[in-house]
Amino acid sequence: MMKRCLIIGNGPSLNDIPDKFLDMYPTFGSNRVYLRFDPIYYACVNPLVIQQYSDEIAQMQSVKFIRASLSDMVSNSIKLHSISKSVFSYEPLKYIYEGYTVTYVLMQIAYSMNYDEVGLVGVDHRYIFDGKPNQKLIATDKDPNHFDPSYFADGSAWNAPDLVKSEESYYLARAAYEMDGRRIVNLTPGSALDVFDREEWQSWM
Repeated sequence: MMKRCLIIGNGPSLNDIPDKFLDMYPTFGSNRVYLRFDPIYYACVNPLVIQQYSDEIAQMQSVKFIRASLSDMVSNSIKLHSISKSVFSYEPLKYIYEGYTVTYVLMQIAYSMNYDEVGLVGVDHRYIFDGKPNQKLIATDKDPNHFDPSYFADGSAWNAPDLVKSEESYYLARAAYEMDGRRIVNLTPGSALDVFDREEWQSWM
């Protein structure tokens, strides 16, 4: 039997996905996804997110995977040891490559749990910001890049995305899954991410 799961991105399109669909599958989420939905598995490796929102993250009932250097800020979390080498980790509990996006971290964790198909929802892969990729920015207004306008807003610190580098990581994930006869499917309506095959999320109902 096909073993499927969902990786939940935090883009605005997530608001178009009903909870009843998210509840159909094991779910993986990240960062401030809890403002919309509590996934079964959760990961956070960005220091700015952990430092600002560790209290909120700690309250989640999810199984939490946290960057090792800051894992003490989130009780009962599983440590993720990041390396700088651009690889796909088949043993993420030993080491992980962050790949410039926590979504890539989730792909490695999901692979290690033997999921055959991973569906992506809320992975819009487009951002509005002034600055350079990976630059630390301070939010001054409502957040246009996530499902909740308060996600990063009113003085929150965040890192500008690096879409080029993250796509390089996604290609590593696609190759790793396909070599084992598995696949990642982009179920996100209107997504700008073209690395993975696309399907309508309704086809997974």
